[in-house]
Amino acid sequence: MHRFAVHVSLACWPGLRHEQAAQHLSEEISEPMFGPLSTAHVQLVPQSFGIMTEDLADQLMSAFPQVRFRLHANVRVLPEHRVADLSGFQVQADWFRQAARISRRLSAPAYTAHAGLRSESTLPAMLDNARRCADLFGCPVGVEGLYPARGDAWLVSSWAEYRQLFESGVPYALDLSHLNILATASGVRDDALVREMLACERCIEVHVSANNGRGDWHQVCDQAPWWHPLLDSLHPHAVVFSEGNHRRKRSTP
Repeated sequence: MHRFAVHVSLACWPGLRHEQAAQHLSEEISEPMFGPLSTAHVQLVPQSFGIMTEDLADQLMSAFPQVRFRLHANVRVLPEHRVADLSGFQVQADWFRQAARISRRLSAPAYTAHAGLRSESTLPAMLDNARRCADLFGCPVGVEGLYPARGDAWLVSSWAEYRQLFESGVPYALDLSHLNILATASGVRDDALVREMLACERCIEVHVSANNGRGDWHQVCDQAPWWHPLLDSLHPHAVVFSEGNHRRKRSTP
């Protein structure tokens, strides 16, 4: 049995409305590798349909008073769809202002967002955006790193950039499925860096799901991947979320 809890993300039920996905929180949710999942902390995610309004935030808190909800990435908070990453903090200022209102309404303990596009920002400027975003939200804001993609599109998508993120002093979310894609694409695993990052007090979230290293498939972990033993180094205040898709349980393609 793990010495840490693995919590539920509403990414476990993609394609449902926020309130429909949340209904699953009343069920027993379990995964082969992690056993029963905790609902003490729950992520609200962009994979859910509908607009996350302040009224809906109130409804969720009323229906599930034992749950501490938090926003993740570009949850839809405005009528039009936005891809709001930390790289575009200034361009998407109205989205971030509304997301901050909802995060405060939830009394969320943290917010995490993707590093975003190289075309929108440099890495140092994106890290500065994360610091400003934390001031706006009034809670820790973590940078979620990404993985290699066509045209080197993403910030924090190499081992060297993960090291820069680690050394920046900015909080972060470590998505271990993203690191599996990075390890597969680069042919390199930096277990020592991953251990260091997991053990640090600035590691505010860890995301777990399975893939074959060729895409971010968000599959349920049914066997231990290479990164699983490294979780022994996990900082006790880091919150682990499963993003495995419980609507489509199947083996890695």
